[in-house]
Amino acid sequence: MCYEMIDVPAVIGTVVLNSREDVRDVVEQFTAQAASNGFQTVDALSDDVADAQPAVIVGIGGDGTLLRAAHLAHEHDVPVIGVNLGTVGYLTEVEPEIVGEMLHRLAAGQLGVQSRMTVAAETPDGSMLHGINDVVMEKVLSERLVRISVEVSGEFFTTFRADGLIVATPLGSTAYSLSAGGPVVDPDLDVLIMTPVAPHSLMSRPTVFAPDTALRFTVATERQVRVNVDGRAGVVLEEGQSVVVRAGVRPVRFLTMGSHPFPQAVRHQFGLDHA
Repeated sequence: MCYEMIDVPAVIGTVVLNSREDVRDVVEQFTAQAASNGFQTVDALSDDVADAQPAVIVGIGGDGTLLRAAHLAHEHDVPVIGVNLGTVGYLTEVEPEIVGEMLHRLAAGQLGVQSRMTVAAETPDGSMLHGINDVVMEKVLSERLVRISVEVSGEFFTTFRADGLIVATPLGSTAYSLSAGGPVVDPDLDVLIMTPVAPHSLMSRPTVFAPDTALRFTVATERQVRVNVDGRAGVVLEEGQSVVVRAGVRPVRFLTMGSHPFPQAVRHQFGLDHA
């Protein structure tokens, strides 16, 4: 990852989803230090945030907060960075004690920029759902399996009997896909990772596809299948209906201090030092 000069933002948008006292303290610290570095801060979740035109979004919290911030940043085509107040913090690089250093380097245009692949799901009505972590197709009735047929770039691949299927980006490989047995994938790669959830099938292993692959998933049972994108409910598919999952057209951009290369981040955040 190389450092590139970026335009120094005048306005920073913040995303805060937790009202805990320790979170409020860090937000106050962040706001004061941002002002001392010449930045104006605005609530990126407010209705009038578009008028303020923030050039950077900062998520203050855990990975869930940064994911919400990243969605906003992707929507407005600006970079995002996270201040870690969570328990894992795989996506959030900046710890509270180095907020001042991060803001100083941002003001000097000395933060690196990393582009990360996104994912998109086309629903039966032609609308597009955009995600950063994953697209999940899951059974609606908890006690019944579903059958989902898979086509890969127009060719039949297989039919799964399972609780569901996940298509993750490398960034999302450490989320639901990992808990379902999927691999941890370096986010510098551009691939689609398909992981079955509790499959009743000989084809039970995750499969990794090239980023230009179109994956069509068709419900092959009378049981409904719900499509979620990054944990947000999308649509419910009936028998015979399909969703097509592809790499997103536009990546999400993360600012980075370069202090957590991939192997170090995995080792630290998942406790491999103590395994």
